[in-house]
Amino acid sequence: MRRWQRMDPWGARQVFTGFMLLVGCTAATTLSVLAGRALIRGEIDVRAALGMAGALIFMGVWLTFAFRLHLTGIYVNDRGVRLRHVFSTRTLPWSRVTGFEASPALFLGEPTSRLACWVRTTDGAFESAVQRRSRRVGWRKENGPVLDAADFDQLLVRLADQRARARLDRGGVVSR
Repeated sequence: MRRWQRMDPWGARQVFTGFMLLVGCTAATTLSVLAGRALIRGEIDVRAALGMAGALIFMGVWLTFAFRLHLTGIYVNDRGVRLRHVFSTRTLPWSRVTGFEASPALFLGEPTSRLACWVRTTDGAFESAVQRRSRRVGWRKENGPVLDAADFDQLLVRLADQRARARLDRGGVVSR
């Protein structure tokens, strides 16, 4: 399996970001068509051209951000684990992964009211953007999927199973 498989289930956030991608693509296409027509007719002066260029740059940023937010989550394949965040992606090979755990998500170095899925490796632990829903009052990060308790616990089990399968594929000993 070379293709990355998403481990956390799709939820309301992905529906919302998918809608935002649809709106952004529609707006960018409409703006491009209108700009092209005006350019062909010779109706564009410098001010209008700069305005359209600014609008297209804004739409590019909008679409990039919405796309990255849409893909935020945990992915696996036969080579390792990929942690997608809004502004970064980290790929960890299975040979370095030692386990998965639920620990408080960190915001500015301080724990928040939600648990996040952490990937333990031989080099330390790395926080994923996937968090467990919490009714506790306190700081929260809104940077990725927020799962209910059952889905979050199932995610940890699925990740442990994927790790065990990867170790078996490499001929290693399975230990949880």
